[in-house]
Amino acid sequence: MKGKYLLYGTLAAGITLFVWQTISNVAIPWHAATINKFADNSGAVKAIQAIAPTNGVYYAEQGALVMQSFTPDLADKSKAMGPNLGKQIAIDLVSALVLCIVVAQIGVRRKRDTATQLALVGFAMVVIKELSDWNWYGFAANYEIVNIIDLTIQFALAGAVIAWVYNKQMRGDAVPAGETPGVRAQGNYRAPNDKRMPVS
Repeated sequence: MKGKYLLYGTLAAGITLFVWQTISNVAIPWHAATINKFADNSGAVKAIQAIAPTNGVYYAEQGALVMQSFTPDLADKSKAMGPNLGKQIAIDLVSALVLCIVVAQIGVRRKRDTATQLALVGFAMVVIKELSDWNWYGFAANYEIVNIIDLTIQFALAGAVIAWVYNKQMRGDAVPAGETPGVRAQGNYRAPNDKRMPVS
């Protein structure tokens, strides 16, 4: 596995993931449309702080799940996103590196096939995660569906970009067209341990 492929693939796919996430969360209103804001924001914050004194995840058996992550001064965290953006880039790069390793293991024939394969794997993974939250914790169905679509698109885009880099960097190691690892090559060649009748 070539180091340049892992480096360029990780950077290209990581940046692609981050760019799509920015578009998805800023330019497309689908995530915001599935989240409701408290009618009394200040009152809600005070009430949550009173019953959940430390940051963490809280639940009630009646069907409430609350994630609390207040700053000490209760600042508006949407106005100080720099550190979170840096963390997200790091998360995307780590994820991209893992996907590059997966693609190197399965090989690449066409960018479309690789994008489809990763999209299907991503779809299966996010369906388990998102619909489990819907099933067990009562997350809204529209919220979960948007997340499933969004993340599946991310996997597909990453797959296409990684396949492109793979073909550029690993061209010399690519499997010839018409052949698949583990399948006898076309023509009359037989492996030395092939005990079948000789080809005429």
